[in-house]
Amino acid sequence: MKKYFLILFSIMALHAGSQSAIGITGERDTSYNITNEYTKHLKNYPAIQIAKEKSYQYIAAEKNITYCNTKERELKLDVFYPTEKAGKKRIAIIFIHGGGWRSGNKAMHYPLLQELAALGYVCITPEYRLSTEALYPAAIHDIKSVIRWARKNAAKYNIDVDKIVAAGHSAGGELAAFMGATNGMKQFEGEGCDKNVSSKVNAVIDLDGTLAFIHPESGEGDDSKRISAATYWFGYSKTENPEIWKQAAPLTHVGKHTPPTQFINSGVARMHAGREDFIAVLKQHKIYSEAKTLEGSPHSFLLFNPWFDTTIVYMDKFLRKVFPVEQKKFAKEITVAQNGSGDYTTVQAAINAVPVNNKKPVAITIKKGIYKEKILIDSLRPFITLAGQDKLNTILTYNDHTGKVAPNGDTINTRTSWSFKILADNFTAIDITFQNDAGFTAGQAVAVESNGDKAIFKNCRFIGNQDVLFTNSDRSRQYFENCYIEGTTDFIFGSSTVWFEKCRIYSKKNSHITAASTPKEKEFGYVFNWCELDGDTSLHSVSLGRPWRPYSAVAYLHCYIGQHIKAEGWSVWNNNSNHLNSRYAEFNNFGPSYKPEGRVKWSKQLSEEEAKKYRLLNVLSGWNPLK
Repeated sequence: MKKYFLILFSIMALHAGSQSAIGITGERDTSYNITNEYTKHLKNYPAIQIAKEKSYQYIAAEKNITYCNTKERELKLDVFYPTEKAGKKRIAIIFIHGGGWRSGNKAMHYPLLQELAALGYVCITPEYRLSTEALYPAAIHDIKSVIRWARKNAAKYNIDVDKIVAAGHSAGGELAAFMGATNGMKQFEGEGCDKNVSSKVNAVIDLDGTLAFIHPESGEGDDSKRISAATYWFGYSKTENPEIWKQAAPLTHVGKHTPPTQFINSGVARMHAGREDFIAVLKQHKIYSEAKTLEGSPHSFLLFNPWFDTTIVYMDKFLRKVFPVEQKKFAKEITVAQNGSGDYTTVQAAINAVPVNNKKPVAITIKKGIYKEKILIDSLRPFITLAGQDKLNTILTYNDHTGKVAPNGDTINTRTSWSFKILADNFTAIDITFQNDAGFTAGQAVAVESNGDKAIFKNCRFIGNQDVLFTNSDRSRQYFENCYIEGTTDFIFGSSTVWFEKCRIYSKKNSHITAASTPKEKEFGYVFNWCELDGDTSLHSVSLGRPWRPYSAVAYLHCYIGQHIKAEGWSVWNNNSNHLNSRYAEFNNFGPSYKPEGRVKWSKQLSEEEAKKYRLLNVLSGWNPLK
């Protein structure tokens, strides 16, 4: 039967002299879907997990909006966007699904787009005419219409019209790259909608989408066993009409009009076809590009962890690079690089170079690498900003833990087990992983002890087991944004007043997330706002916190409460009376384990009026870390 269809296809194309419509069935091809991909890859990747879809309450979702009418049907798209007001207009990401131009659907990447929207992007995912209903270049014209729709509706969604990104996976990656490569080329605009609006894109993210169909690296167009996806789409085999195969390749059109482009690739070599040639052209025109390869990963990597989170980090970092915000000015800038290309090879040496009693902002940029140092910023060196080159690969780590004997003969305890300690005020860290790698069974092992006032951590990771993050000063106010914090027991603890904004809190053991020791006279302790509480799938009895001291104050507001959190929410701990004076609260949380009726009676569900007290400036006593 397959041979029959192949012969028929060739005869039709040759004799009719036009595109063959054999692939137009009028029915959706549903073969490419998450379930099938998971089943296919589970044998070779037994640890993979499907990326979960979440419904964040601060992210609005508008679905099935008609963006264009074609002779076949209405074409629809979905939009995910932050509801909170922003002073600046937002970057828009148009994400195009894959499936060989023949299968797949716009809902496949909801988890990815929800996470990107949580980072502040407006995310648009469209359907487009697949080869079961229309041939090339219909899909091209559809995506051009989507871009024009985004620009036309920019005011409604607070989109910056000069920061529109085409992104996509597989066939969607090819289409995204084609959008950038054909910026300003009228011949590809087609008969779509809103033709009086520009279809220009300002950046491209191509996730495993081919860039060339006729190329030594390309595997597209093999019709020996069955009609290939590209042959269906073009309506011609590669030998019948090579010109149309060349015309549809982004590599054919790349030039000075192409915007900055990022390539995120799997370990499947043929999906990189034409990448290096494409990059070479961009270099000729001094256009920024970067390539990230997730070695050993399958083609559908972005649907699954462990690659899902990394993909988001790569995309976010690229977009922050090509659309930079106004940078803070520093009186002194220092670079740390292990290979000797910077000012210092160790982080501690760079910190020691900051003048004592410093009163001016100093920036220390840390190049990628694993820096195994026990690092101290003493109280005489304020106004330091540490910025990592890549938060996944700029790692500050050490392995001290309770019971270990230090070089000076002292026995390490919790307060001396830190890998990184800050005593100075006005400290900022960006894009860094702080880690204590003492091990799961080592006991208390602090990754970061933060004591200074007005400490800011953005896009950082805190990795360890017990007692990971120690906020150890009741005079200290601290702010964490878009951070990832993982651990086993009491992995966020101390007496400081801390605001956690849109952080992911990941539990690795049935134990306690927080152990606050808030002083009685302090109204607020830990406030988690729009955070995600997640954990290992085997967990079922994690508490939101235990009262390390009698007046512990912890509040979770608008947070996703994962299934690992126990029904009663909080823990008494050691059956003492500390919990009777604790100040544990929740407001407007959601998720599988947010069940207010089952919480311990000595915790509180805040009313709307009570929740109004939990404003950033109020909690942090007038300090605004966002300025």
